[in-house]
Amino acid sequence: MTFRTRILSAAGGLFFLTILVSSLANTMSIYASVWKMLTALAVTFIVVIFVIYWATQRLSGKMFLIVFLTLGLACRVGWILWNPALPESDFLFMYNAAQEAASGNFAYSDSPYYISFPYQHGFTMYEAAVIRLFGNHLIVLKLFNVLFSIGTAVILYFSAKKVFNNENYGRITALIYLFYIPNIIMCSVLTNQHISVFLFLLGCLLLLKGKDSFIYWLLAGLAIGLGNLMRPIGIVYLAGAALFVLPMLWQLWRGSAKRQAGVMAGKLAGVIIVYYLVQLLASASLISSGVTQHSLFEGEKYWKFMVGLNAETNGSWNKDDANYVNQYPYGEERYQAELIKIKERLEDKSEVAALLGRKLSIMWGSSDSAAYWSLRGLDNWELEQKLQRWEGPMYVLMCASGVISMIALWRSGKGEKALLYLGLLLLYIGAHLLVENQPRYRLDLIPVLILLQSYGAYQVFSWLRTFLPSSAGRRREREIGM
Repeated sequence: MTFRTRILSAAGGLFFLTILVSSLANTMSIYASVWKMLTALAVTFIVVIFVIYWATQRLSGKMFLIVFLTLGLACRVGWILWNPALPESDFLFMYNAAQEAASGNFAYSDSPYYISFPYQHGFTMYEAAVIRLFGNHLIVLKLFNVLFSIGTAVILYFSAKKVFNNENYGRITALIYLFYIPNIIMCSVLTNQHISVFLFLLGCLLLLKGKDSFIYWLLAGLAIGLGNLMRPIGIVYLAGAALFVLPMLWQLWRGSAKRQAGVMAGKLAGVIIVYYLVQLLASASLISSGVTQHSLFEGEKYWKFMVGLNAETNGSWNKDDANYVNQYPYGEERYQAELIKIKERLEDKSEVAALLGRKLSIMWGSSDSAAYWSLRGLDNWELEQKLQRWEGPMYVLMCASGVISMIALWRSGKGEKALLYLGLLLLYIGAHLLVENQPRYRLDLIPVLILLQSYGAYQVFSWLRTFLPSSAGRRREREIGM
């Protein structure tokens, strides 16, 4: 086992254990009774084990994909047809701008929102293209959300299969992603997370599959670059790729494989170069075509950090901070005002430490906000509460499986490829300790969390399977031993 595996699996185990405790406390508060919560956990566990048993023991790989992708698609389409929610907040800003852009009017680019956050042009142009091609129908944009969500499930299936060298891990990962409630109900929300998650995870899969192919690595850089145009967190994926590759590169360089080290360094450089070329070309194209006068690299430099360090609001968006910065014109004067606030909030080190702990618990251990965003404006509080009660036990089990995964990785020393995803998750967690905090932002890395916890979920299932009848005895003997 490498030192890197020990460090990352230990950090991952500490994270999963922390959010397991937080999610348990949160779920107990939802049910308002220990016995009701335990009953919900037991029922959810039994249902999940039964579905995993049926999905891994009774179906071929092809039938698994056909059956469960169809069911996942039906759930999502059914939800968006039933839920007529209109876009609100940032989603409404971008949707209105996309309608203008589709008609050739780009006056919205001079609004304070797009001046402060010019990186939102990428997703706005995507929505404008859909509107231009298919007409101005919300249902079409929501259906594209569904397609990207199903595509993400397929990518996760092949990714987990590749990472753990066993198809059953791919099945469990895809299964949980397809039927995890927030992934279904957020399809009715015009968030940029659906398309960006698809592109980012596609880039990761290309990195893993392209071990001996330079083209795959360039395509990975392209996918991650396009994902960043949709949602500006691509730097996390670049850092994750570097964290994954550099230790291997160093090991090759120290040995007798300097040529292989040079080739690997070239591949990593190719990913980074293609990624930045995508950003530069997109920014230049938007400026030259008259869509905007502002580079995609401009915008608020410190706003997210200033809000994220507000201890009074636990790092979430708040009107007081918004009113404070709006006193100053966009530019250097506003940046300096934001820096002053940041320095003030960093002075009390003990308060900062306590804030980071609360932010970790809120971001990753509280109820997912998908029900709130998906049902916003419909005044359906009862359904929102029901969805949270259904989601809570499943998330607790996912966290528990994550703890088991990290222990198994520590003990076995296997799953070297899993370190790519574990590094990504830890980097994203660290970033959101500093910047603005919202539970809905965990949707970006929930697929990665699901992939990692699948290792632990299958550990539990493998143990329980000894008590279950199986029509695939010979297949079981060929599976990788736990």
